[in-house]
Amino acid sequence: MTISGRRRLAPPVLPASRRRGLRQVLAATATLALLATAACGGGSAGDQEPGAAPTTDSPVQLSVAWWGGPARAENTEKVLELYKKSHPNVSFTTQWQGYSGYYDKINTSAAGRNAPDIIQIDNRALREYANKGLIADLNPWAGKTLKVDQIDPKLLGTGKVDDKLYALPLASNTQALAVDTTVIEPLGLVPPETGWASWDEFGTWAAQVTTATGGKVWGTRDESANLSAFEYWLRQNGKELYDGQKPGFTAADATAWLDLWAKLRDSGAASPAEVAQPANAGDISKNTVATKQTVATFSYDNQLTELAKATDHKLMLVPLPGPAEGAYARPSQFFTAYAGGKNVATAVDVINFFVNDPEAGAILGTERGLPPNDQVSAAILPSFSEQLKYVAAYDDRVTSQAGDTPPVPAQGDSQIVQLLISAAENAGFGRQSTSDAAAEFFSQTTSALERASS
Repeated sequence: MTISGRRRLAPPVLPASRRRGLRQVLAATATLALLATAACGGGSAGDQEPGAAPTTDSPVQLSVAWWGGPARAENTEKVLELYKKSHPNVSFTTQWQGYSGYYDKINTSAAGRNAPDIIQIDNRALREYANKGLIADLNPWAGKTLKVDQIDPKLLGTGKVDDKLYALPLASNTQALAVDTTVIEPLGLVPPETGWASWDEFGTWAAQVTTATGGKVWGTRDESANLSAFEYWLRQNGKELYDGQKPGFTAADATAWLDLWAKLRDSGAASPAEVAQPANAGDISKNTVATKQTVATFSYDNQLTELAKATDHKLMLVPLPGPAEGAYARPSQFFTAYAGGKNVATAVDVINFFVNDPEAGAILGTERGLPPNDQVSAAILPSFSEQLKYVAAYDDRVTSQAGDTPPVPAQGDSQIVQLLISAAENAGFGRQSTSDAAAEFFSQTTSALERASS
């Protein structure tokens, strides 16, 4: 959707930094319009009755979409092939890519009423997709085709919007810092597995790393643009990212967050903005630990598998600095069924297979996170590689002390991701002061959430 009045006024009035942020908001608004178009007549289970049995005795073709790296693609394709062995009439077409641009592609296909039958999403898109009618309500299949009794109720609840189940968690994970021990072990700077008691302590350590490497490798990546890291820090300070459909934080909170990272950059502890920027879109190949530019970077624990393949250095997982309450067990990704699909029931059966089949669980490992099905997890844990066992042990240790899982993010959350990136880059590159960037971020966030819910 084009807001013509704003487009005419923007060039002569707004500086570059604000035009960039406004373009991102306009693009997000257009996305909402696309989804609204796609939702007309949507929300029902295609041409089938909700709760109907899957069709597998006649030819069925399903399309499956996800983001991720080559390891995830390989594992996902193997599970689809495994499903086909027992369901020879079902065939699949697949599409996968990096996270950047993934939702743009899904939204465009949805606007053309041709979205994939099975769509991987994260919790940041769940409320929006459910409210727009893009994904099917799975409640009619729960307890029948879709087995949910072995999934922790709290984890299962993360796939619900207004008490309706729209998404089944493929795995769970938690927050971490991935740390390059190959660099710091010879320097005697390996942190304890419990991490750092405070952000100040972390900053001191990171600055020591930068100094000890002669400035060749920074102690940590600048994570000021990372909404998940910001959420973690807010939770440590007794707040949540959202309060219903409004920000759960203030402009002062956002300023404090940007100031924290400005201080880390100024001390040499954190990488400069130009080093951090390429990874802001979430492409793991540009992760600064993988590129050996920093020793530490924000990660989710399950990403260790993919990250380890991108470097010949040894890595460890360490909790983020400060109180453990910032962490929480979260759904790493969901599988959802396109509401406009012609074979929704069969799509639901495939989703069930991914989550509840032990052989499928063994193939998937922990690349997406820990298996959500407790029986599957217990059955395959002994067969895990040492690396996967390490990830599982880390997850258990951190989530045992973690805070409660927050509600499903506000509608429009995906826009807030981009707004923080814009604010952090404006501050990091010196285009705005931290207070001005934070004030603009807060104002744009408030407006974006209001528009998304209207």
